Amino acid sequence: MRLSERLFATLKWNEAGRGLERPAYVLLSRIAVDGPFRLSTLAADVSLDLSTVSRQVAALEQAGLVRRAQDPSDRRASLVEITELGTEVFTENRDRWIATWQELLAGWTPEERQIFAALFTQLNQSLAERLPGTTSERDAR
Repeated sequence: MRLSERLFATLKWNEAGRGLERPAYVLLSRIAVDGPFRLSTLAADVSLDLSTVSRQVAALEQAGLVRRAQDPSDRRASLVEITELGTEVFTENRDRWIATWQELLAGWTPEERQIFAALFTQLNQSLAERLPGTTSERDAR
């Protein structure tokens, strides 16, 4: 996990034109895939303090990647949703990250990739069973 984080940090995201740092990418990806979210729900989802998520979301909002909308179930609350620009930036960054992994796995045989995928899926399922409120299908994305 640490090496994966280090790899992410060393990629030259700015070459893509609209790179995101890891914390911004994590939040934007959660909003893009399963949003919109209330801030408190998003903080719980990514296991971070509400004040930390609030600051990060404010930066994403200032960059035009997310916006706040009224929660139809409670007009006093707001939901954080992705903007069109946010979707574009998320897609660019996700595609770049996927391309990096494809490059890393290019020398592996199809059988080795299948074995790795099966074992990684098994690990995700074990992690999901250990963490309350987690589903391996959603959190594997």
